Amino acid sequence: MENKIEEFLEKNNMTYLFLLLTNLEVERLSNLPFTLRKSFKKKVTEMALEHVVNNEIPDYASTTSEEKIFENDDE
Repeated sequence: MENKIEEFLEKNNMTYLFLLLTNLEVERLSNLPFTLRKSFKKKVTEMALEHVVNNEIPDYASTTSEEKIFENDDE
């Protein structure tokens, strides 16, 4: 089975895998809270493509939580 999968990916120049990962990233970004999504400066699809290409998937939820904690400490 693994050989068939590898052969398929090799024949398709990894395009299928890239698109699959990008689609998952679009879904993940789309499921973030609206208040967080509205702060994005680019379209979700463009951001997802960049994340997959750069192999960096940022954790927006924990970053936002940390910022809120620091804001509360300052008060």
